[in-house]
Amino acid sequence: MSNKPFIRRALQLLLLGLIGITPMLAQAPSSAEISDKRTAVAMRLIGHELLKCWGDSTSRVLPIEQVDQQYRLCFEFEFGFDPADIVTTIDRVMTKANIAPDYLVEMLQCETQEVVHGFVIRNAYPDMIPCIGRAYPVDCYQLHITILDNYNYQAQSTTDALAADKSELSTQDKYSNLIRFLLPLLGLLGLVGFFVRRKNRSPIDPNLVSIGASKFDPKNRVLSSKGKQVELSNKEAELLLLLHTAANTPLEREVILQKVWGNEGAYVGRTVDVFISKLRKKFEADESVQFVNIRGVGYKLVTEAT
Repeated sequence: MSNKPFIRRALQLLLLGLIGITPMLAQAPSSAEISDKRTAVAMRLIGHELLKCWGDSTSRVLPIEQVDQQYRLCFEFEFGFDPADIVTTIDRVMTKANIAPDYLVEMLQCETQEVVHGFVIRNAYPDMIPCIGRAYPVDCYQLHITILDNYNYQAQSTTDALAADKSELSTQDKYSNLIRFLLPLLGLLGLVGFFVRRKNRSPIDPNLVSIGASKFDPKNRVLSSKGKQVELSNKEAELLLLLHTAANTPLEREVILQKVWGNEGAYVGRTVDVFISKLRKKFEADESVQFVNIRGVGYKLVTEAT
């Protein structure tokens, strides 16, 4: 039977799989989204470093809030701070992470949202930093960091470390998208190959009987081995099937006569020996099959595979 309808169906399934992959690729995060997440991680690191600077190693930095280019850091407990610690810590993290050269920092009182301290960094250098050396009392504060002109900076800094980092992210995006595409595709191709091999595989006939290295078809009286087929006579087939049914167990001569020849007359007394000899010749190339004469009893089929 032709495999064309099956292959056509497999290709249709493959096409459907590719269509299903397309939305997955479309949902892959862009470089801008990855950059935003990277900045959010840097903001959390700033909060962590500030708490360490103030001797707090147990409280949490609450989830970062982002509104446009402003990142809001909230803390679990009240604290007091020195503006110099804020300037030094934020500058160190922002420089190391290559976030942006221009940003605005504001410290707000939680309830009133009044700015109690703030400063601006331009081109990675301080522009306005008031109140240095003045310690602020313990209270509930929020830290707001606003990125200034970040997109222009990213577009123009093609030769600095940020451009190299963006290029690396872009390469990672390509590899990530390629992997997302290839894995399902390879899975589908493997599935198609499995079904094609299964379709082309010769079906196993449940009526076949394994005897040594041969396959015996009792219905059609055919013995197959290594691509060759030998037809058996009706009595040869019946005798072989009987011996196989009781493989590795002696069968009395009288039982064999009754099962195979029945009441066909006394002339069959030596017939069993004749037919056993015929079967031996048909299996003479298979050392795993032996027709053993049990003296005074009958015959036994000895085989490694029954």
